[in-house]
Amino acid sequence: MMIVILGHLKSTLQPQSTFYSLLDNLVFPEFGVRIFFVLSGFLITTLLVKEKEKQGKINIKNFFIRRFLRIVPVLWLYLLVVAGLNHLFRFDLSLSHFLGPFFYLNNFNFFPGVWLLGHTWSLAVEEQFYLIWPFLFRLSRNITQVAIFFISVTPFIILITYFKPHLANLLLEPFLRPAVAIFTGALLSMAWIKNFYNFKIERFLTLGAFFTIMALSLAIYILRDRGIFGIILYPAGDTLLNFSIAYLIVFSILKKESLIFDILNNSIVIKIGTLSYSIYLWQQLFIIPKDSYVGWSSYLTFPINLLAIAAVAWLSYHYFEEPFLKLKNKFSLIN
Repeated sequence: MMIVILGHLKSTLQPQSTFYSLLDNLVFPEFGVRIFFVLSGFLITTLLVKEKEKQGKINIKNFFIRRFLRIVPVLWLYLLVVAGLNHLFRFDLSLSHFLGPFFYLNNFNFFPGVWLLGHTWSLAVEEQFYLIWPFLFRLSRNITQVAIFFISVTPFIILITYFKPHLANLLLEPFLRPAVAIFTGALLSMAWIKNFYNFKIERFLTLGAFFTIMALSLAIYILRDRGIFGIILYPAGDTLLNFSIAYLIVFSILKKESLIFDILNNSIVIKIGTLSYSIYLWQQLFIIPKDSYVGWSSYLTFPINLLAIAAVAWLSYHYFEEPFLKLKNKFSLIN
């Protein structure tokens, strides 16, 4: 989450500044979203496996109720707040700007995009994944093969749409390209549950390997951003990044004696994790690109904007989202 905020913070700075150059070369907000996608696939698949083992089947109705209560109410609140501010500060947003986020279609180019609502593309991808995954999980005899299929076929779809951009929507590239990270997380979950990690992998879980993977991920972003090794990284870069993140997750869970584990289990980090969805949703309203939404952004200079994100996310979670989360737990069969 902090990666996303730092990446977006860059847009508020003068391009000539040293801090801008540092963020531009070392921080990629899409990497933070990708981590979220892999984790999401890992967690949601683990819950589905546990439910199937406990109940013998997946209760799809309850699954959708739980997802709705977790994701939708606070998104609608955000849209209402943006609509109100649009009226007060004249952001020049029309109804068409709100349709993509409202219907979870903002990853497709059906509706015009705008900064204040642009980050909802990732929520759309996640929601679209939720629409198909429980059905595939319930109907497929080998859900692992389904995940491998999506992971394997997506690089070819990326290549096709590079040469034939008009086929992107038809081939579902705006969904599959980011969602393959969620499928990677799902594959990681199934490998975990099948005791794949009982094999001797301890020798691969070293701090050296951890930081090597981190450096590799950064190198992929830099090289791809500059068009270097594009013939390899354009179709395959996403897959390399997704599996790199999967390794980092395994390391973070299993290496309990490491500094990384201690950092991730720090009470402050855990609190940030609890508020992560709220922070992600509201931060777009307070980190405004330079010279945009002038009447509104003039109130949001650094560090006021960061303090506002923290305060609003905390209020949103504790006074709006928590009642829905308590209701959501009533539809959970896994305790």
